[in-house]
Amino acid sequence: MIVTAHANEFEKNLDLFDQMYQLRARQFKDRRDWRVDVIAGRERDKFDEMNPLYVCVVDPSRKLLASLRLLPTIGPHMLSEVFPEVMGDSGIVRNPLVIESSRFCVDTAACKQSGPGGVNLVTRELLGGLFQTARDAGMTHVISVYDVFMERILRRSGCPFERLGPVVEYDGLKTVAGMCEASAEIINAISWRPASRAVAA
Repeated sequence: MIVTAHANEFEKNLDLFDQMYQLRARQFKDRRDWRVDVIAGRERDKFDEMNPLYVCVVDPSRKLLASLRLLPTIGPHMLSEVFPEVMGDSGIVRNPLVIESSRFCVDTAACKQSGPGGVNLVTRELLGGLFQTARDAGMTHVISVYDVFMERILRRSGCPFERLGPVVEYDGLKTVAGMCEASAEIINAISWRPASRAVAA
């Protein structure tokens, strides 16, 4: 099931947000050894203070399976503040109809079942939630920065992100920026089974 909540709804979603920050610490620091700040086993950064919208996949007991973060591109976001080099000559995107997705994180240990293209089912559900949430908010496109391995997963999932600039290496990881239309066609391509209904937390 998809649950969406803004950062300023922290008190109502303490259990969910705490799970999310812990999952991010395990995935980004422990597993991938990214240069992220982890305090008391939880990963957060300055963008979490900007009231982003979180999209989460939870099971019936409200155990977090996956999450991501959405920020408007008209304000500070990761591509403008942290990874501007991947935009190349395209320049930083500032568009009220384009939203940035970041901190894409899936607890693959909690769900090992895969669907078409060999893509984890929770990954597919999170991607479907991403594009449905963006579309419901009136967004026309989603922009994101990711490594080339994730790029292949996105394409196998039915998300034809278009590269916006060059491949740039950060800490030994080949990284790109891409944009994808938030369309009904994309959502249908991602979802091989009926999409879970989004629930506002």
